[in-house]
Amino acid sequence: MTARLPPLKALKVFEAAARARSLTLAAAELHITHSAVSQQIRLLETHFGRPLFVRSVRGVEPTEAALLFYAEVKASLDRIALAAEQFARAGEQRIVRVNTTPSIAMRWLIPRLSSFQIENPRIEIRVTTSATDGIDELKEPFDLIIRRAPMLRAGHECVRFLDDVSAPLASPRYLAQHPVSVPGDCLRAALLHLSSRRDAWARWLAAAGVVPAGPLGGHLYEHFFLSLQAATADLGIAIGSLALVDEDLASGRLCQLFPDVVLRDQGFHMLFRTDREAASALSVFASWLAREGARASSGLRALGPGKTPGAMAGEHKQ
Repeated sequence: MTARLPPLKALKVFEAAARARSLTLAAAELHITHSAVSQQIRLLETHFGRPLFVRSVRGVEPTEAALLFYAEVKASLDRIALAAEQFARAGEQRIVRVNTTPSIAMRWLIPRLSSFQIENPRIEIRVTTSATDGIDELKEPFDLIIRRAPMLRAGHECVRFLDDVSAPLASPRYLAQHPVSVPGDCLRAALLHLSSRRDAWARWLAAAGVVPAGPLGGHLYEHFFLSLQAATADLGIAIGSLALVDEDLASGRLCQLFPDVVLRDQGFHMLFRTDREAASALSVFASWLAREGARASSGLRALGPGKTPGAMAGEHKQ
């Protein structure tokens, strides 16, 4: 024999009123009138044949028996809400597949992922890296791709989310041993070049108003983190994106030379799916990425001339 349930709408009103200790607050929470709340409470009291509340100077107080009933009702409503959420999300993708370059993954994305996972423990972010900036050769159907330039792909949207500002970087010890006071002094230093950004030094010197007498010398590195490691190891001056070296600048391992002269590139972009099969998990991650990028970009702009950790290279002269 099935037990006769009390009016379910009245149970929801009772739970809100008992929790708030106020019929007025319950009405505001449920977006109904005060009289509607009173009506549902009376309906429930008629069903049980006993009062549920007593009036007090502060509002209403559940009776002792009603308090025990309230605890069970609240637990049941919470279980229903959780079951409804799980049912609504049944079959929903909870894995976001991300592809980026090793430098972005190691120097920017992965150090920040822990904060996302704390906020979204049910979403798994799977990061893989590609050695090149091209995306046409990607075999796996990634949900989101990050690169240092705009991308185009059918069924996807491309959004710029992080500033890409590059500048010369060197260790304090290298600058103490090889003082540079003006941009032209860099021509006498050991320049560290990146194979994927071979023109970076030429572009920066041109922006600084320096015209080299001949081809630029120095050492060539295949990956950004190798050139960065060389700079940290006092081997010369590298040019790198400030977004990828924020911890090095903050700790003093590296210094930015001549903050007034920087290279501003197209920016870091994310390309993500927009089809209906793209899960809400992807939307959550893309929104988080946009917020993190905006925060990091704001920090870069806040540094500005004279505020960059390490300040001017000339300050390290001895």
